[in-house]
Amino acid sequence: GAALKVRVSDAADSGNVTDVSNAVFEIKSSLTLTAPNGTEIWKVGESRNVTWTKTGTIANVKLEYSTNGGTTYPNVITASTGAPAGTYAWTIPDAIDNDIRVKVTHTGDSTVNDASNANFEIKGSVTLTSPNGAEVWVVTEARNLTWTRTGSFADVKLEYSADGGSTYPNV
Repeated sequence: GAALKVRVSDAADSGNVTDVSNAVFEIKSSLTLTAPNGTEIWKVGESRNVTWTKTGTIANVKLEYSTNGGTTYPNVITASTGAPAGTYAWTIPDAIDNDIRVKVTHTGDSTVNDASNANFEIKGSVTLTSPNGAEVWVVTEARNLTWTRTGSFADVKLEYSADGGSTYPNV
């Protein structure tokens, strides 16, 4: 923004009744992060839109994320993207945690920024590849259960249903 001075005068007696701002002040642009704004669950590898609104003239913004509830933002999503678009397609990283926040910052003035109002979560995902339906398995035969995972997590829980998928009481 520009440095400004304001003067207020009595319209009938502007020569004698007047006052000027005590110091120079600035009118700044503003940013509001609209998504992710808290409580979302986004999965590793998905493409999700980070969105924001702006007021004033802002050419570009930087997007970062925090894995400690907003204490620090060491992870850059993009160093610069067009602010007027109000959206950026983010491929969710393998940063599985439940206290993630995103911050949008004016590249020309780091004091103009906004972050998620609350934590959101990044989760991994798992896809069962076998059995996947239509197989016929015989009792007492050894069969391999196979799956693929997206994200860095160590363990999965394997359960089976004997009632067509209504319940999974068998670990």
